[in-house]
Order: sequence, then C-alpha cells, then structure tokens
Amino acid sequence: LGSASVICSDKTGTLTEGKMTMVNMYAGGVDYTVEGKGFDPTVGKIKNAKTGAEATQELSVKSALLSAVLCCNTTLSKVKDPETGEEKWEPKGNSSEAPIIVAARKVGFSEDVAKEYPRELEIPFSSSRKMMLTVASVAGRSELCPGGMSLPAGTKHLVVCKGAPNFIAEYCTEQL
Repeated sequence: LGSASVICSDKTGTLTEGKMTMVNMYAGGVDYTVEGKGFDPTVGKIKNAKTGAEATQELSVKSALLSAVLCCNTTLSKVKDPETGEEKWEPKGNSSEAPIIVAARKVGFSEDVAKEYPRELEIPFSSSRKMMLTVASVAGRSELCPGGMSLPAGTKHLVVCKGAPNFIAEYCTEQL
C-alpha cells in the first residue's frame, strides 16, 4: 500500500459480490425509481419518481424495459442455495444485464419474453465499440408489447443498441 495512489472501496457489494441493481430509470421523458434489493423481481415496484405512483403498466416503462431485454443475453431463475437450502434468484450471464432483467420481471415480463421476438442479428459488445446491437423481429405486431408503444403498420424489425452513452450519442442524428 505504500506505493498506492488510489484505493477504491465498495460498501454496496457491486464490485465484491457482483450484485449490481437498478435504482432509477428514465423513459418517455419521466424519471422512475426502481424499488427492491438484489435479484428478486417479486420485491419492490417501479414508481414515478415525482408522484410516487406505481408505474409498472406505463407505456414508456414497458416499452423501454422490453427493448432493453431484447438487447440482453442474461437469464434469471430461482435456484436452491446449496449451503442454506433456501431458494434465491440468480442471474446467469453478464452482471450489467441482470438489473435490466430483474426490472423487466418487476413489470410482469416473463422469463421467456425475448423468445417471442426472434433475434435476427446480434453485434456483440466490444471494448473498442463500447456498445452492443440487436435486431429483433416485430413483424405482425401493432404494438411493441401489450400496453407498449404502437408500431407503424408494416414494421418488421426493432433495432436496439446499448452501451456507453457518449459512444452511442456520437452516432445519433436526433434525440427524442
């Protein structure tokens, strides 16, 4: 430690336990809080940050979370802890995708929702591009999901990109 110039500390468990959680989200021009702790999607709700009203069925929340899920490869399932025998929720995959999957389950999306939207293309995350992109089929749908945003007639694909905002914004021509 005598030659250390920076010491990073983590009291939340994000680094030491790999348990990243979503606490806020922004969709459709509105800020939301995401309640709960850990990976249990049955604990906590998504609420409008300003009014405190439950927002699990709001169009922008459902649309944003489903879109995010369609750009994830992580799954969430209940497993039995071999040490305690208790059941717990455990993600399999990328730890940064787990909070997205948990939040999507909080609004009622099933474990298999992504299978309803066949993935036609995936450009995996790379450290040089700092983003991931997927193309999913939405052919025959008039809305993204029940209670979600409407889709223009004839829409066949949904393209979702996630990653470092400064890298993604560089490729955008406008902001909604």
